[in-house]
Amino acid sequence: MLLKVLGTIFSKIFTTGIGFVVVILTTNELGSAARGDIALMLLNISIIGLFQGVFNGSSLIYLTPRHSFTPLFFISNFYTILIGIVLTYILWAVQLVEIHQLDLLLLLILFQGLLTTSQSFMLGKEKIVIFNYLEIIKTLVLISCLLLFFYVYNKISLYAVFIAYLISYIVPFIMSFYWLFPFFKGKKGNAKPNTIMIESFKYGIQIQLTNFSQMINYRFSFFLIEKLKGKSELGVFSVALSLAEAIWIVCKSISTFQYSKLVNSNDKNEQKRITLISLHLSFFATLPLIFILLLLPNSFYSLVFGKEFHSLKIILYALSFGVLELSYFTIINHYFTGLGKNKINIIGSIIGNIATIIGCYILIPILGLLGAGIATTITYLIMMIYLLYKFKTESGALVREIIPSLKTIKKVLIDRSF
Repeated sequence: MLLKVLGTIFSKIFTTGIGFVVVILTTNELGSAARGDIALMLLNISIIGLFQGVFNGSSLIYLTPRHSFTPLFFISNFYTILIGIVLTYILWAVQLVEIHQLDLLLLLILFQGLLTTSQSFMLGKEKIVIFNYLEIIKTLVLISCLLLFFYVYNKISLYAVFIAYLISYIVPFIMSFYWLFPFFKGKKGNAKPNTIMIESFKYGIQIQLTNFSQMINYRFSFFLIEKLKGKSELGVFSVALSLAEAIWIVCKSISTFQYSKLVNSNDKNEQKRITLISLHLSFFATLPLIFILLLLPNSFYSLVFGKEFHSLKIILYALSFGVLELSYFTIINHYFTGLGKNKINIIGSIIGNIATIIGCYILIPILGLLGAGIATTITYLIMMIYLLYKFKTESGALVREIIPSLKTIKKVLIDRSF
């Protein structure tokens, strides 16, 4: 497991690094206000992606080992397309999307959703290396297109940025069929398509309720910052949050592998063991990265992102504790998802929603972007405490097993079975 986790972490580091090159290019060439527009467009894609995720994403990963590939493939892709089309036009109807952006947004949503479906199958089949390949391909295509548009064709605009994102979804989606075709030849299951569809919806809706609630926790501040402070301030905060969440790649990488193992195991003790080791790995890998981020001077951030981003450091201080909390929260969240006990995650997320809304409305008007960072950290802390309590109760884990320990890491390095 350790080698695959390290491979996933490397993949995430690589893709995140290229992602920051994209942030640097767009902020320097287009400014903080345009960066705010990009953040809002990507947020719209993510919101609709949550609804598509009822039939792909985590729910599809969970169902892949349990059903025949072919009906799952057609059901998940059909509903990914249908939901994408319907919700895009709903956003336009309620005037959340301008008419000149409608066609482009629709294409972005459809191909992003289809790529997510392909990658979810890979995780469900424990093909984590291929999942990482697709992530790397997506990132390389994105940066290549941006460099080509900006510096070869001199097309420096928001439209060029969105086209680059679109191509970065299309290319790996098409390439994914090279790895998907062998699965069509697998054994046929006995479950009828209607049964699979109902099960997909039942399980998927629980997961996506959690994810939708989490989206509020992660991004509610965006809407309030734009309303109270404007798109320029939103651009600054979105970059600060991107920097903080870049560290999150460690726990996301570990939880990706953890979840893939959990859905393919019925051994409660093994599920507990994998989760506890993942907790310790996540914490000790995240901690030094936070220190590095905080040690960089303000002048560095101004040099890299531009003078408008001189206040990033103070926001990062507020967010850093939240990132450390996320290193635990994410692992426990995936534990309950892997066991199919999504109601616990839903309750935790709703508790977080209450904390987010109250914290943002109180702190942002008073402290601005710093208040948004503090509100975010408080939310993560409350959710982490709740899930750790439920994990202890559910798994029977002792408090000393949950507390970060270097001894556990040493065991991981020795124990090849992990």
